[in-house]
Amino acid sequence: MILGIDFGISTTDVVLLDNCRLHKFFSLESKSLPALKKALAKNKIGMDKVDRIAVTGAKLSRGKLFGKPVSVVSEVNAIGFGGAFLSKSKNCLVVSMGTGTCVVSFSRGRAKHVGGTGVGGGTILGLSKRLVGVSDVGKLSKLASKGSLRKTNLTVGDAVGGSVGLVPASATASNFAKLNVVAKADLALAVQNMVGEVVAVVAALAAKGSGQKKMVFVGKTADFLVVRQAIRQVLSYYGVSPTFPKGWGQATALGAAVFQANCFK
Repeated sequence: MILGIDFGISTTDVVLLDNCRLHKFFSLESKSLPALKKALAKNKIGMDKVDRIAVTGAKLSRGKLFGKPVSVVSEVNAIGFGGAFLSKSKNCLVVSMGTGTCVVSFSRGRAKHVGGTGVGGGTILGLSKRLVGVSDVGKLSKLASKGSLRKTNLTVGDAVGGSVGLVPASATASNFAKLNVVAKADLALAVQNMVGEVVAVVAALAAKGSGQKKMVFVGKTADFLVVRQAIRQVLSYYGVSPTFPKGWGQATALGAAVFQANCFK
């Protein structure tokens, strides 16, 4: 078995891969090795069952961890292989929405970084904390469900009276352009929607540049329903239907293990 670990900015994600099949996954809000060791024990993962550890997102060198040999996998490979594995794709654009957003093209068993943006889950939590005083994912999602984008955003129709090219009149022309005082629910919705729209446009441009047609979105920012809805809406203008594979939050840790196990041979 291979233990895949992603030491992310906000959380540490762990997967256990057995013969290229996901056996177990868990996440913890700590980067400390003692905390990780306790979490492994809590999740009943004995190191006697692990053959090798594949890590990404950490400044670790090859050596040993918890008595097992360690392989360091680049974040680009972990994202590419993880997204491709979850979506069962041999060729795709993988958009990893974590604290920020990283875009990787996966083709013929190789991953290549093609872009990204600093806009991501960290943007949602940071702006929401300052604008509405909330930074909990569940509470923000519930709050956003009660909001209206008409209170905060200018549409293309508002700006020019109709559609522009492939963009319909209902599309956003300017985020947060309306300066009137609005409710917290409207602000929470506007932040999540803005992040989804930005990520979608970045992904669309990256797909065009890399020649990829299938777009796979992974990362914990996909936990926000509004973000997924905004991505689907924007990409519909381009005639693209995005894929949000089950297990999107574990993609990078899984990708590290998949890369090490050579599951795409």
